[in-house]
Amino acid sequence: MESLQALAAVALLALVAASAWLAARGRLTASWLRPRGQGPAELVQRLPLTGQHSLHVVRLSGETLVVVTFPGGALLGKSPAFQDALAEAGSAVKGGDLR
Repeated sequence: MESLQALAAVALLALVAASAWLAARGRLTASWLRPRGQGPAELVQRLPLTGQHSLHVVRLSGETLVVVTFPGGALLGKSPAFQDALAEAGSAVKGGDLR
């Protein structure tokens, strides 16, 4: 019986240590409690360019926006031709016509 209590105590300490480790690294969050998809904006894709630069494709009220983030701020690109450029790039990749 004493070995069972010792095993339970070790398991409890391991659980507390794992929780503290995850919390220290910001991975222990209540993100599963937050509702998703409740607003007018939707993140379509995020592409990290470098360690501090990213390209985000966002759909906002039916419009597709491109947001480039960098340490000094962000740039917003809104163009109706964006969908055409994506389609052209996709067909070039599929057809092997890379310039």
